[in-house]
Amino acid sequence: MYNTVMPISYSNYYQNEVIPVGAMRFMSVRELAKSTNQLKEALTDDGKVVLTSAGKPTALMIQVSEANFEERLALLNHLMLSQSVRDMRQIAAQNGLENLSMAEIDQEIAQYRAEKRGVAPQGAQA
Repeated sequence: MYNTVMPISYSNYYQNEVIPVGAMRFMSVRELAKSTNQLKEALTDDGKVVLTSAGKPTALMIQVSEANFEERLALLNHLMLSQSVRDMRQIAAQNGLENLSMAEIDQEIAQYRAEKRGVAPQGAQA
């Protein structure tokens, strides 16, 4: 429902602390389809809206202007890249791979690429 306001916080990955970031407006995709004006008003009032489908978050919309569009996009890309790196590090740790040397990483990459091409990697035993 559009009028739902929930306090939101995020975990600071590096310091394991939860930092409050204020309240967010939630709006269902169905409500968006009925009234885009409500979305525009919510973005003007709050600067951000979480779109939901079946009660679950599906998108985060943030207010931008011509003046700040590129900066906000760059920040969003940086955040998404940081999260991807964090996720890869967690997967590596779960698989016992967090302490590979650069030579071992290069070898893994070469092996993967060779397998993808269907050829034996250089230096591989036949």
